[in-house]
Formats: sequence, C-alpha cells, structure tokens
Amino acid sequence: MKNENNNPEQESNEMPVFMPDNLKAASFTNSAFAQFTGEEFSIDFLNMGALGHAVVSRVVMTPSHMKRLALLLNSKVGEYEEMFGEIPQLIEPKK
Repeated sequence: MKNENNNPEQESNEMPVFMPDNLKAASFTNSAFAQFTGEEFSIDFLNMGALGHAVVSRVVMTPSHMKRLALLLNSKVGEYEEMFGEIPQLIEPKK
C-alpha cells in the first residue's frame, strides 16, 4: 500500500499497477463516512454541496487493510505537516 515515489502507476516493490481509464480522473470529496461489520470496513466518500450531496466513491476492505491504511494516512499527514506546518482541524472563514 505504501508508494514512496508518488507514482500511482507503480508500487514501491516495482510491481506494475494497471489503472482503468474510468479511474484516471480524480473525484473531489469533502466528506467521508465509515462503517464496519465483523468482516469488513467501508468508507463512503462524498461531495457535499449547496445543491445536494453525492457519493463519489465507496471503498470496502478487510479490518487488517483498514488498519494499515490508517497507519499510512497518519504517516503521510505527519510528513505533510513537517513540510508545510500543522493542518487545522477546521478552517473558519475570516470575518
């Protein structure tokens, strides 16, 4: 799951990864919901706007994959904050 060279086409172990054309365009998300059962976790990524909300992607994975994803994301946020400073939990508009 780790990709040190930031190349989405190739994992760090040099195994080529195929990306279908329909997944090459990114989807913007500004909200996420996670739920779980005894067998799996699922995350719904949403784009919430003034005109309505839409699920843009759903990812389902095993609990062990979810734990590794959480560790990876925590590590990447830490790296980001080392380079650019702390990310605020909530950005308030200036008054």
